[in-house]
Amino acid sequence: EGDAGHTASVPGLTRREIRALDYVIALIYERSRIRLDRSKEALIRARLGKRMRALGIPSLPDYCHHLDSPEGAGEISRAIDALTTNFTHFLRERDHFDLMVNEALPRLLARKQRQFGIWSAACATGEEPYTIAFYLEEHFPVADGWNWHIQATDISTRALEQATRGVYPDERLECLPRGWGSRYFQRGVGACAGYYRVKRHLQERITFRQMNLLEERNDDRAFEIIFCRNVMIYFDRPTQERLANRLGRALVPGGYLFTGRAESLNGLTLPLRCLSPSIYQKPN
Repeated sequence: EGDAGHTASVPGLTRREIRALDYVIALIYERSRIRLDRSKEALIRARLGKRMRALGIPSLPDYCHHLDSPEGAGEISRAIDALTTNFTHFLRERDHFDLMVNEALPRLLARKQRQFGIWSAACATGEEPYTIAFYLEEHFPVADGWNWHIQATDISTRALEQATRGVYPDERLECLPRGWGSRYFQRGVGACAGYYRVKRHLQERITFRQMNLLEERNDDRAFEIIFCRNVMIYFDRPTQERLANRLGRALVPGGYLFTGRAESLNGLTLPLRCLSPSIYQKPN
């Protein structure tokens, strides 16, 4: 990467510290295609500081030296975990879920199809795939013969650990419709008071796995709907195009892709047509 895209210098940093900063920036881009720059120096130090303290490493240059050593190979995934943003919440951009159950799936399943799959890409700590599951149980209940499955993936193993547990503090449930808390969660008691766990029958409908979205999938499964929201905003345009094409290949004909509202795919060569901002469909 060299100094491309970086500012000319960072006040207060030595040349060795700037080289270390550039090493981290290049590493994160290579492994995740998230583009940081030297202006994010404070964020990088804050996010990696916990790992450095845990290892007893005093400086960012020393930490980078550790990452570049054979002994530090396992630490690279922890550094990526620390630097990737995993903010989300239940019902985020609610109209996507409404469109999924009221328009997209009824159109796709018009031929009496009872089985379908949904991919929650960049699922972070799990609120998105669990929200999908809540909506599907409301509108396509398994008890009525529907057979659906959700694949939920993220690059962060730390976020996936929390997502797999499905345990959230009570304030995270405040945005859910009345009755959903008792219907879809178990209330913690004793030492777990104040926390809620997603009920087992919904957890069993979701497969969580670690995945770098930019690596080719090793299966041929196609999905009726893919959620890939608020992750492409961190990528440059060639990477956005590459990922959007990959997602398009993973959709069934007529399938839908939902992206984040701040993400625009205008001007990219895609196997998708834009229905409205953040909503795309693969032609039949």
